[in-house]
This record gives sequence, structure tokens and C-alpha cells, in this order.
Amino acid sequence: MQKVKVRTGSGEIVARGEDLVVSTTEPRQYNRANRDVIKQLAKYYGVPAGNIRIVKGSRSREKIFEISD
Repeated sequence: MQKVKVRTGSGEIVARGEDLVVSTTEPRQYNRANRDVIKQLAKYYGVPAGNIRIVKGSRSREKIFEISD
């Protein structure tokens, strides 16, 4: 499981200790920001986006993701 903090920004991932800070330019409406964060995490970890799911915090800036191989 990975703890992620979501920020508004240019679409980058920065590691801060054990947590990741993911920036997205997508709006929160219609789950677009969550989908963008999942897409970025999939690229970062080199896994398909279908292997990543939000465990906690789908409506919060702080989220916990489960990433399976």
C-alpha cells in the first residue's frame, strides 16, 4: 500500500520519505483527478492502471492506494 498526497500542479510525482506527492492538472469533478493520479502511478511503478486501486480517501487529498503486480 502506498500513501499519496495529491496536489494541483504540473503532473509530476515527488517522493517525500515513504509518501508520494502527485501533482495533477485534472479537475476533481467526475473522478478525473483520481483517474489521472492512477495513470501517473501506473507509469511510475511500471504496472497497468488496472492493478492500482484506491483503498482509502477517494474524496480526500490524502489517499492510500493498493498496487498489485
